[in-house]
Amino acid sequence: MKVVIFGATGRTGKELVRQSLERGYDVVAYARNPNQISAESPHLAKVAGELSNRESMRAAIEGSDCVLSALGPMGKPSDDELSNGISNILSVMEECGVSRFIALSTTSAQDPQDIDGFRTKLRRDMIRRGRPTSYEQIVRYSQQIRDSKCDWTLVRIASILTDKPLSKQVRAGYLGTDAFRNTMSRADLAWFMLEQVESTEHLRKAPALSN
Repeated sequence: MKVVIFGATGRTGKELVRQSLERGYDVVAYARNPNQISAESPHLAKVAGELSNRESMRAAIEGSDCVLSALGPMGKPSDDELSNGISNILSVMEECGVSRFIALSTTSAQDPQDIDGFRTKLRRDMIRRGRPTSYEQIVRYSQQIRDSKCDWTLVRIASILTDKPLSKQVRAGYLGTDAFRNTMSRADLAWFMLEQVESTEHLRKAPALSN
């Protein structure tokens, strides 16, 4: 199994790299500065590139079985590059004949199975007002993925991320129907994403997650 990881230098991305290698996968880590990836393995290739560089993306994605994205907005003006980058990833995947895509999102990107309660609306409005660029990018790139031809899964973060160790105790469901806790460890988030690589349970679905 060969997987490509975008956002590999972030805290969740590094967990994806580490756990992918532990599973025995061949891993391609794509990053602006791959030197920030400390992991070393004969099964790890590091590819330098921007989200605008389609040729570098093609070199990374060609021949892979699954693409994972731990990309997300950072609350900076450059966030507007994110949706364009996701669009490039999807386009290059189609050109390379790679269909499986698992990407991080948040509950700011609503799902038809969500029930929109008062607290959910309040939280979403606070994010929209406090971090408008980030909110816009999350909603935009999540919709791009939904509209694509790939076999996607959107993993929507529904709680505060922590650095607690792997527990494999994950709640996956939809707002207003399922109960979620206030925290989610990055290790468990990465584990859940990797569980989807060879699973069809959440194919073309967007579960919300917490511990």
